[in-house]
Amino acid sequence: MKQILTLILLSFFSAKAQQNLQFTNPDALLNFAWQNSIALKTGNVQVALAKYQTYYANINRFNPRANVAYAATDNFQLPVNFIPTEIFGGPTGSFKEVKFGQQYIQNISITPQIDLINPAAWAKLKSVKTSEQLSTLNVKLTQKTIAESVVAVYFNVVSLQEQVKILTKTLQNADSVLAIVQQKYSQGIIRSQDVNTATVNQLLLQDRIQQAQNGIEQQYVLLKSLCDIPISSIVTIEHQVKNSENIAIENNTLKVQQADLQVQYAQNELKANQKSYYPTLSLIGNWAIQENSNQHFFDNNARWFPNSYLGLRLNFVIPDANKLAQSSTVKSNVELANLNLKKQQFLQDTEQEQLRLEYQKARESEAISKKIEYLKNDTYLKNLNLFQQDIYPTENLMNSFTDALNARLNHQVSSILVAFQQAKININNTIK
Repeated sequence: MKQILTLILLSFFSAKAQQNLQFTNPDALLNFAWQNSIALKTGNVQVALAKYQTYYANINRFNPRANVAYAATDNFQLPVNFIPTEIFGGPTGSFKEVKFGQQYIQNISITPQIDLINPAAWAKLKSVKTSEQLSTLNVKLTQKTIAESVVAVYFNVVSLQEQVKILTKTLQNADSVLAIVQQKYSQGIIRSQDVNTATVNQLLLQDRIQQAQNGIEQQYVLLKSLCDIPISSIVTIEHQVKNSENIAIENNTLKVQQADLQVQYAQNELKANQKSYYPTLSLIGNWAIQENSNQHFFDNNARWFPNSYLGLRLNFVIPDANKLAQSSTVKSNVELANLNLKKQQFLQDTEQEQLRLEYQKARESEAISKKIEYLKNDTYLKNLNLFQQDIYPTENLMNSFTDALNARLNHQVSSILVAFQQAKININNTIK
């Protein structure tokens, strides 16, 4: 009974751990990927961190700070002082040894300080704000990269699934052709080599089906890795075909925006570095109380004496070699960021044009491959009819059979490629 209960519990937890996921379109898969992607979650954490840094940079413009100190001193041996005895009527030039001071001294002090003018901190705030914008933009770029990779794997699976369907159906035709060839061979019409050719054709189809199925499993493993899905989960794609329509390609300026923000960040860092050479003006103060006693600490009979002050402090830091080296570095970063911006502006136009050309090429290829498929299939059917009438050689029939199959597979790949390019354009138009 215990063993049965254990098996039931193990089955229950195994079912809970195993996740079954099914997707019928790339959008559903992308939504799942964005919700579960560790890379995106990491990016969101970095955005939150950047917002906190902006908040603290606002506070740091004034850099409020204070030191609180407490000291308890036991002067168990007071210092000796020499006082001229002539004060007390003694001879000139003589001194008397005396001890001044209290043995037990307690002191509590608070020294607040706030910057009234701090040019470097004000300039640094702009850098931090730009860094926050960069973090937000980087999340979008990560999202776009993940989306393109996920969509590519999705349509790889769809393409392989369609190949398996085509190859399986074609295998049935190959079985029929093999049966016809074997019948003709038994009648003495054709040679045994023709039977071998038809059999090899059948075996090659079986191998291609197996290879396509293996490819699907490999793509599923890659998809789990991209979407951070546990390897034990079961993922299935059942693509629902939509009618192909022309869609407009919008400009996507994410990378240019990123490069522009990097320029702004570098420029703000340069300004902050330059203003770090400026002096800062701070408001400073002090509040303290002191207790003196010759009896013990916390003497109830002793008095606490307060003292305080308020003033201004001007600070100026003399630059050293490290400071000068840092200045050279930030200047170089500005130049590099500007060059990268120009490069991204150039690449943006070429990438948009490349996307348009790939989509146009895919549609044209799909239209041509459809015509080729029709012609190759028509040729094969006519050659099969001639073969059945014993007026067409087996080898030529097998070549025609292979041509028709390849034409059908090429058309299928072209159709899926059009859908893939449309998905890429949707990503380009959406995530920007």
